[in-house]
Amino acid sequence: MAQLAYLAAVAAFVFQVASWKPLAPLFDKLPPLVWTYVLPMLSTTAGILPADSPLYPAMTRYLLPGCLVLLLLSSDLASIARLGRMALLTMTAGCLGIAVGASVGYLALRPWLPPDAWKAVGALAATWTGGSANLLAVSTTLQFDPGVIIIVDTVVGYSWMAFLIWLASRQRPVDAWTGADRSVVDAVSARLADRVAQRARVITVPDLTLMLGLAIVLTAVCLKLGQVLPPVGEVLKPFSWAIILVTSASLLLSLTPLARLEEAGASTVGYAGFYLLLTSVGAQGDLRKVLANPAFIALGIIAIAIHALFLFAAVKLLKAPLFFFGASSQACLGGYSSAPIVADIYQRGTATIGLLLAVVGNVLGTYLGLLVAQLLSGFAR
Repeated sequence: MAQLAYLAAVAAFVFQVASWKPLAPLFDKLPPLVWTYVLPMLSTTAGILPADSPLYPAMTRYLLPGCLVLLLLSSDLASIARLGRMALLTMTAGCLGIAVGASVGYLALRPWLPPDAWKAVGALAATWTGGSANLLAVSTTLQFDPGVIIIVDTVVGYSWMAFLIWLASRQRPVDAWTGADRSVVDAVSARLADRVAQRARVITVPDLTLMLGLAIVLTAVCLKLGQVLPPVGEVLKPFSWAIILVTSASLLLSLTPLARLEEAGASTVGYAGFYLLLTSVGAQGDLRKVLANPAFIALGIIAIAIHALFLFAAVKLLKAPLFFFGASSQACLGGYSSAPIVADIYQRGTATIGLLLAVVGNVLGTYLGLLVAQLLSGFAR
């Protein structure tokens, strides 16, 4: 309970300080989302928080689905459908970039890596295509302890997320330089903003109790159904099923009168939960471990650099807005827990795009990770 109270206090402190006008320039460069991750990581490094705690997976299991319910109620499926082709093509480029980047990093750093590092690289490709479920699937299949990859994922992956958030404020000059057509993405954002502005109302107790009741009930039902549904391969396990069910149910509810809960701020409540969840992710990072694994950290940096090159080439060739760069990249590296947030930071109302791209990555991650491991095992021998 003390750990949860500490994390909640960090999230509250960050957003209160961010509203202080003298510090506005600082929070323009490093948004509150970054601080809600960095401060718990520094707390863990200083020994205030443990790097491992039953609280962290519990928060992901119960808080994430409930937040997704409130976030997806405002989905505009008709507008989102218009983004499909570009979203899928950039996501494909991002996944290929991770696979190639991880492989190149391994080949470049092989003299400084342990003999079985090809297993770690396969696990890294899996988690940076799909998420932690893919990481566990590949590491279990290869009989490999994923601890070092969790360090790389936490330190390098979330540092990259901080860069993506910073890059969101530079969208228009970058899009002008690449000749991107922002009309479709801007239309989605404007349509949702107009709808909320015209119908916005002050939240009431009935609104809030309905939001919380809906989120809790759907979370409980989908988690239960996820345990009943049969596993499919190494990806569709109980929690993966639960996320897919929550997503599907929430998107269907967005077509009903329940979508009007957004007028009272349903997504705002959902984001508050997401920020609290992000503090638990940051708390799992210990900067002291970076010094013990410099070669793996360097490998992660190489993988992300090549991933970024693949994605940038895709948005340049497709003349796609930078939004697709940010959403696809975070869907690969962050998965369910942060892809919706980053997508929405780039373009208000597009959290669904980030989530659906994360689902695509989750489906592909294990297969891609195992393929990378298989190819690199030959070089190891």
